[in-house]
Amino acid sequence: MRAPRHRQRIGRSLVLLAALCLCACETTHYTWGGYDSVLYAHYKAPQDHAAYVERLKAVVLAAQQQGALMPPGLCAEYGYALLEQGKPDEAVLYFKQESAQWPESRLFMEKMIRNARRKSGDAKGGSL
Repeated sequence: MRAPRHRQRIGRSLVLLAALCLCACETTHYTWGGYDSVLYAHYKAPQDHAAYVERLKAVVLAAQQQGALMPPGLCAEYGYALLEQGKPDEAVLYFKQESAQWPESRLFMEKMIRNARRKSGDAKGGSL
């Protein structure tokens, strides 16, 4: 015996609703930790560079402590900020971390590492 049509429609509606609920769940692969708001604040007020670097550092350290995957560009951004502050050796560490976490950035990070090493007086450059 067939189920009444209204039961079939209700069943289909429930399946559709469940599928929509599952699709609407937001998932993220990275721990942003306020990285986007830190960048926005810096673009809005670039003159406060020291505060920007400290906020980036807090985001990076929090993600490292959680063992979370950082979003693409975060380590590179922090490394570049360190480089601008005259800390090329520290910058290299974060460029290497960016390259290890995001292999597609390797060529660019190698170039950044060479530039940082030139700034530190270590002209050997080299690869990762």
